[in-house]
Amino acid sequence: MKVLNFKPNMDWASLLLRVSLGGMDFLRGIGRPLVVGMEDVISGFVAKGFPIWTAYASTIIEIIGGIMLLLGTYTRFACLLLLPVSVGILVYHLPHGWVFHNAGGGWEYPQLIVVGLLATFMMGGGRFAVISRK
Repeated sequence: MKVLNFKPNMDWASLLLRVSLGGMDFLRGIGRPLVVGMEDVISGFVAKGFPIWTAYASTIIEIIGGIMLLLGTYTRFACLLLLPVSVGILVYHLPHGWVFHNAGGGWEYPQLIVVGLLATFMMGGGRFAVISRK
């Protein structure tokens, strides 16, 4: 098939994945204080048995890590920062089943984010990153 016969382009693929993940993390991070309110975020964290500081730490990590991915600055380090937060979200959603639209949200979407961060970590920032090795 001629349609599927094209040269793979890892530079564009890494840009698409990196910017998608970075935008999602950044918006989720700033959504906590600006949309939900940190009081509600903290009470949600505490209700699930997490210490108060984890609400602030995960919010800051998502904002900073999201910006780093969006720009492509220290991409692999950003992935390492964001992975524990994303794995925590995944573990939180495991009891709710697979489908994310289940009550409480399932784990399909958080699992996709974890896999995307792992893939981005392996690929690096790519040619279009602000700080690139190419």
